[in-house]
Amino acid sequence: EHRTTALETADRTRRQLLADVSHELMTPLAAIRGYVETLQMADLRIDDRTRGRYLGIVSDESVRLEQIIGDLLDLARLDGGGSAFRDEEVSVSQLLERVRHRHDPVLLERDITLVTDQDPAVDTLRGDQNRLEQALQNLVANAIRHTPPGGRVRVTASREGEEVLFRVEDTGPGISEEHLGRIFDRFYKVDQSRTGTEMPSGSGLGLSIVQAIVQRHGGRVTASNVPGSGARFEIRLPVGGVQPDVIG
Repeated sequence: EHRTTALETADRTRRQLLADVSHELMTPLAAIRGYVETLQMADLRIDDRTRGRYLGIVSDESVRLEQIIGDLLDLARLDGGGSAFRDEEVSVSQLLERVRHRHDPVLLERDITLVTDQDPAVDTLRGDQNRLEQALQNLVANAIRHTPPGGRVRVTASREGEEVLFRVEDTGPGISEEHLGRIFDRFYKVDQSRTGTEMPSGSGLGLSIVQAIVQRHGGRVTASNVPGSGARFEIRLPVGGVQPDVIG
């Protein structure tokens, strides 16, 4: 009976995932098809400015489609263990520095301040540098997306017992309490759980990828709200590195 229930639950999850994937792929495809068909209409007279705007939308939706497919493939590799993780010494200061420089253009454009702070007790940890940076960058990009102009995003690295703690906080609207439990679900749009956001949503897979990367490192990631401020995401990783069976 337990096995039958588990199989039924897995089947429902699979069906829901297929439905979500289909919906996410159809949205940009429908936009691309609609504008391309419009541009192909021989009897339709449109000026160069309008034509350029239509082509711009097609280009944007193509990029969005590419991002969704790329995230799906990445998540499939992470879930299936097909993506081997390196076991190397990772400099925490370099991680934070790369985060600062990666988002400079959008920070300047939206007048958002990014602050990083590193505890002297945290120097290095073991893991896959590229994957850990990907997870941290995803959280920071998410925080920036939901921080209003003039706001601030704070990234800190500290030591708590036998764990390294990365914390990303923003001064945005925060996350509705009823949605916190679903924030890492696939295709769950963070924008749906926040109010006042003007930035477009991502693929809906970014936080799921973060969770998969962190779990492959033997850690955990959580989401909460900062009292009187915005959202807070925390990544906790073991100081002693990952067990051999976790690293591919």
